[in-house]
Amino acid sequence: MSRLRSRWVRWLAVWIAVLVAAAVLIALQAIVSLYDAQQRCFFNYPAVPCPPGDDPRVAQLTFAFFGVPVIWLVGVCLVGLGWAVRRRGGGRAR
Repeated sequence: MSRLRSRWVRWLAVWIAVLVAAAVLIALQAIVSLYDAQQRCFFNYPAVPCPPGDDPRVAQLTFAFFGVPVIWLVGVCLVGLGWAVRRRGGGRAR
């Protein structure tokens, strides 16, 4: 039983680490890109337009803050469901 738990915990830890890393990388890339665009707009205003509110980088940042946690939650629920089904199924077979 402890071996089964450790496997589920290991998969859950990997899932969390991968999605935290993905969210941080997506957010950092979007923030740096938006900051660069704002700086270019500020220093060269007439020649370089400012990024609008519907810029794809804003959507990317929104996905990093809201979409990735939703994907994480779905993964955690699936791991919990798989663990519960496996536990219940293992109990009946004995």
